[in-house]
Amino acid sequence: MPPPAGTGRPAVFCSPACRKAAHEARRTAKPGAFEVKVVDRVVVESHDLSGCVEAVIASPTACRRVLAALTQMPAGTLVHDPKWRPTYTAALALLDVLTGPAGRVPPPRGTGRLRRSHP
Repeated sequence: MPPPAGTGRPAVFCSPACRKAAHEARRTAKPGAFEVKVVDRVVVESHDLSGCVEAVIASPTACRRVLAALTQMPAGTLVHDPKWRPTYTAALALLDVLTGPAGRVPPPRGTGRLRRSHP
């Protein structure tokens, strides 16, 4: 308890939080009363990613952002981390499509040819 100020009513509680806790304890002790507790919970919901994939594929901007994010990953992550192996394989397949036979659409001018490096 803080020392008394010398004037006015003496303090019963050390802080507003203690006053509130005491009030809540008295209130819940009454017959028919109930206690309310607020609990923070993180709920992780799993969902089918096909809707997300369709949304990304429908947006050239979203596709570009995904590719840019993949290129910003730490060096060797896609190649050496086993959980990223399917993504690495899919990226190689995309590269094959982009640099495929002459009958395919060439890349836009000024971008140069894409080069494939093997691990």
